[in-house]
Amino acid sequence: MENQIFIFFLVIGGAALIPFFARKLSIPSAALEIIYGAILFNLIIHNRPEWFSLLKEFGLIYLMFIVGMELDLRKFIKERNFPWYVIIPLLSLIITPLLFHLMDYPFYLGIVIAMISAGIIIPVLKETEIIDTPLGRNIIGIALTGELLSILILVAIDIIHRYGFTPRAGLEGTKIIFLFVLAGIFLRFLYIMAWWNPQKVERVMESDDPVEEGIRVVIFIAFSGALIAYTTGLEPILGSFMAGLVFSYVFKSKGRFEDKINAVGFGFFTPFFFIGVGANLNIDLLTSRSTLLLSAIFTLIVFVSNVFPVLFSYLMRLKILEAFGMSLLLSAPLSMMVVAGTLGAKMKLITESMNDSLILTAVTASIIFPSLFRPIARRLANEKSPEQ
Repeated sequence: MENQIFIFFLVIGGAALIPFFARKLSIPSAALEIIYGAILFNLIIHNRPEWFSLLKEFGLIYLMFIVGMELDLRKFIKERNFPWYVIIPLLSLIITPLLFHLMDYPFYLGIVIAMISAGIIIPVLKETEIIDTPLGRNIIGIALTGELLSILILVAIDIIHRYGFTPRAGLEGTKIIFLFVLAGIFLRFLYIMAWWNPQKVERVMESDDPVEEGIRVVIFIAFSGALIAYTTGLEPILGSFMAGLVFSYVFKSKGRFEDKINAVGFGFFTPFFFIGVGANLNIDLLTSRSTLLLSAIFTLIVFVSNVFPVLFSYLMRLKILEAFGMSLLLSAPLSMMVVAGTLGAKMKLITESMNDSLILTAVTASIIFPSLFRPIARRLANEKSPEQ
């Protein structure tokens, strides 16, 4: 028992201290959490308790709920550059896997490399103070739309992997859509009830709510989505993502309540997932020359797969420097690459050693490319200052 408490203390202690070091080093917290997990469970502790694997799964489920919740479809569709929000990630998700297939690598590996994630992008944009500029809004639009497309592709792959190209696969896809339409109707009913009872809703959404009724309901919704997916034969994380998407679509204005949802997720649940990802890394493979070389090549390909903003900079009305900065920041797909790699290894679409290379690639890309973006963001900010 004492040993279990000590392990829990080391995990929680690391999760508490890592953000301070991450801020100091200008490295994403998630990347440091993966490194910490690899060191802790491979060099210090050599056995992983069962409860830790469960907490890791909880962290991933809640992370995907937050990812879904970040997507505001109404807002993006109204943007002038919305077609580009779809075209840029779609080109990457189509061309990169085809190139991998031509090079005799697994098609799925190309899909993982082409994944786009907003998890690193949004904090970097906030830090560089360009999140509210046209460039910042365009980057967020592409990142979140790319994240949605990435998830939809993962859902399709999961169904096809289980049932093949059969009528059963179409039936399962229809069943999932039907279940989430029902979930949307149920949440819409709650929204209407909330409109008729504003005082009760205000009490739930209040930041000083002593029992945090709203947060409890949100956690219930996140894990209900995971359960719905599981009962239909899909991966639970895909269900929690869809639950977040439906929740965001129904409840347009979340205000301070959204901050509390993120605080519970990033403050407690998600560190377990990223530390768990590091714990599953095979340190012996990471000392292998071939693995390191493969990760270096993958890191370069991640950037190449996101070079389309530079190619279409004129049509997107971007300066070359803005387009190059956009390509750099879109090349930091930490959470989605790790999630897709984990899912691919579970489905046996890629080997464990390839998954280790992908995790190393995700960490490397999410440190290098945002670091290269920061001086570009400063230069762009300085160029706009005299104009103002």
